[in-house]
Amino acid sequence: MLIIAEKPNVAEEFARALSCRKNGGIYSGKDITIASGQGHLFSLEEPKHYTSEYIPVIPDRFDYRTNPKTTEITKVVVSLLKKHRNDEILIATDADREGEVIARECLMMAGITNFSRIKRFWVSQALTAEVIKDGIRNARPLSEYNTLSAQGFARQHADWLVGMNFSRYISHAANTKLPVGRVQTAILSAISERCDAIRNFKSQKYFEYYGIFRPTRVGSSNAGCAGIYFENSTTKFPDDSRSRKLKECVGRKAVLKEKKEEEKSVEPPQLYNLNSAQKDAFRFFGYSADETLSIIQSLYDDLKCVSYPRTPSKVMGSGNTGLCRDVFDKLCSAYPKYRQLAECEDFSASNKRCFNDKKLEAHHALIPLKALPENADEKQMNVYTLILERFMAAFLPEAKYIQQTYILEAGGNTFKVSGRKTTEPGWKKFTDLLSDRHVSVQSEETENKEQSLDGIDWNSLVLSEIETKEKWTKPPKYFNEASILSFMENPKPDRHVSVHDEQNERLVGLGTPATRHTFIPKLTANGYIEVQNKNFICTKLGETLLAALRNSALKQVADISATTQWEKELAENPEIFEKKMKDFVRQAVSTEIKIDRSGITADEIKCPLCGKPVRESQKSWFCTGYKDGCKFKSLWKETRGAKFTKSDIKALCEGKKTFLKKCTKKDGGSYECRFILNKENSWEIEPVFEKKKKK
Repeated sequence: MLIIAEKPNVAEEFARALSCRKNGGIYSGKDITIASGQGHLFSLEEPKHYTSEYIPVIPDRFDYRTNPKTTEITKVVVSLLKKHRNDEILIATDADREGEVIARECLMMAGITNFSRIKRFWVSQALTAEVIKDGIRNARPLSEYNTLSAQGFARQHADWLVGMNFSRYISHAANTKLPVGRVQTAILSAISERCDAIRNFKSQKYFEYYGIFRPTRVGSSNAGCAGIYFENSTTKFPDDSRSRKLKECVGRKAVLKEKKEEEKSVEPPQLYNLNSAQKDAFRFFGYSADETLSIIQSLYDDLKCVSYPRTPSKVMGSGNTGLCRDVFDKLCSAYPKYRQLAECEDFSASNKRCFNDKKLEAHHALIPLKALPENADEKQMNVYTLILERFMAAFLPEAKYIQQTYILEAGGNTFKVSGRKTTEPGWKKFTDLLSDRHVSVQSEETENKEQSLDGIDWNSLVLSEIETKEKWTKPPKYFNEASILSFMENPKPDRHVSVHDEQNERLVGLGTPATRHTFIPKLTANGYIEVQNKNFICTKLGETLLAALRNSALKQVADISATTQWEKELAENPEIFEKKMKDFVRQAVSTEIKIDRSGITADEIKCPLCGKPVRESQKSWFCTGYKDGCKFKSLWKETRGAKFTKSDIKALCEGKKTFLKKCTKKDGGSYECRFILNKENSWEIEPVFEKKKKK
């Protein structure tokens, strides 16, 4: 039997479970050969492969070429597939749509069309020996996954059709390179809409009124409380006209009109998937999604102390209870402070919050596997600690409380008094042991701090004071690394812009957990957005591109609802979806598109020495006047560990400072500074350190 895995570490796990030995780049055992790819071994051909015409390029059949980075691995996999084409073959790529496409590409390039002897290993749990053997026994015929394969190829082809055709189409109209993508342009549109909403926001004043209730008897040991005034469920009022009538009721006896108590619970934070880890790493350490993935990848590849990072799942499989218990015991030995959690941790299969096969996707949750090695740097330690503490908290029992709501009336005015009473502390009993980071995040998401109402005699309260609070409505917040990931997971139209989502349904996500970190760097590199104080701001060039798209037959590419609708149509019928995308591309590029050239020239970068355009290469920015003898030096995209965006390069060439950059020291530490071009020193990029303000 030939087993094809997607990644080398998976092949190694199979070899260990099946007692196979390594032989060159493959593993061999009794009647078993195991090989692995390294992600996509093939990529779609470029447009020039199909035609010499400009656009549209719509192939009848999509052709593939070998990924130049994996040439040797590709040769091994394809030759083994050809050699074993009449033997049993087990496909063990990732259990998701992308993994299915990777496998089918290999089979296609090996010329295998008969799938009768091919089975599919479909497991997302941690690959213990028992899980692997059980998965092999339960492997299903590959043909049962044909629909998933069709969906994967249709999505791949649609992305190519939109990106290749529309990028060339609009770049030709603009006479400059303007990349367009099915997902990244939709994300740019969302960022632009949010910037517009903030720019156009007008703050409005409103008032809230709070009644302070105290016992009637002076010196009473009974406690008092506070409640918010309401009329017909409304607590916010446009003017202060109610203040006088409420204050006239001070001293009136309060009457309890309604009492409601509900038993509720707060579950511990779930295990991390990639996106939730990226959001927390930004929230607490300021790391970008791209940087966080790189750090976790190093913890996985180099230090081998965490599980596979590119996972969409926040759960483990039902077959991983023993694994998690073993990891917990191992970590308690390394970090003794966690031993007191042992009696409370629930590693049973009945704990569906942590062990749930129905919610398990391509890979299990991101968990620690062993203690952090001593040679880890500061960033690795920070991210590992997040993963470790989340693992220690996730298996604890829920906290239970009673949500208390009392309606008081005084002088014909009603007030809502809210409180809570803890009945079982659960995981919150250990908040002093676990990091405040996990506690505060969970508190923000699931509960509001409310007053204790124990010891109140509700029959002996008077309205003793009215507190009026003048407030102002606040604009929406700019997108940042964390909030844009949340948006991509559930891309609801911006409520500050329009209301399309009447049924409040959860929409199909944009991109995948493994690719979402790539879109912001692309948008930044293309000059469509800038990062200011960690916020994403749409640039003039980005607005110009969107304006051109929204006023053309390509407008669906800049429409979030259209993009998510495409995802639904893809899932329902991939063949019809792909045909529809081809028709859309064919029709769209046959119409005229107009673009504001002033919006493009405003974003062009001019050489500070000769005035000619500065262009981008793979690793640097260079003056196009070099052929005419301009001595301006190329500006590298990365210096001192800091990455420079197009906006940074433009600022440098205009004699301005860059945005604040995080740089890396030789000893692994970091510091922050801005940069400027020093024309007195041969146009060298030099750091500028700002004086810290005294507190």
